[in-house]
Amino acid sequence: MRRYRSLLGMLLLAAFSVATARAGALMMARVDLPFPEAMAQLQDSIVSHGYTISRVQRVDAGLKANGYTTAAYQIVFFAKPAEMRILPSLDPQIAAYLPLQIVIFAERGHTLLLAANPDRIASFFPQHALQAHFVTWAHDMRAIFREVHHAGQ
Repeated sequence: MRRYRSLLGMLLLAAFSVATARAGALMMARVDLPFPEAMAQLQDSIVSHGYTISRVQRVDAGLKANGYTTAAYQIVFFAKPAEMRILPSLDPQIAAYLPLQIVIFAERGHTLLLAANPDRIASFFPQHALQAHFVTWAHDMRAIFREVHHAGQ
């Protein structure tokens, strides 16, 4: 299990490195809050937008076990339970993108938030019934990022 988590962390780092090469593929915010306060604000904001946090996964422990030096590094998984039940029946491939995820990590006195941009993912799913969900997710994620960012000012 521990080996799986460290592999997942390394894969996520690689995915984010590749994704940054394309403009607009990621949403990012730099927050002037220490990691614990930013994490609390992030979780509060996610819940206030009607989502349920399904889990918080520590990636830093797996990275450290493989010799990487890193500060706090976690992934927050969240969704609306009804969407988790309904959306895969509209297109089973959407399950790969659910639940939604925000990566949060400490870097040089700041905390950074990263997420795949739902607007970009929407292009993989042309079904009209799914598009409204992507629009809502993108709107909510921008609001969540903005709220966490403003909490640090």
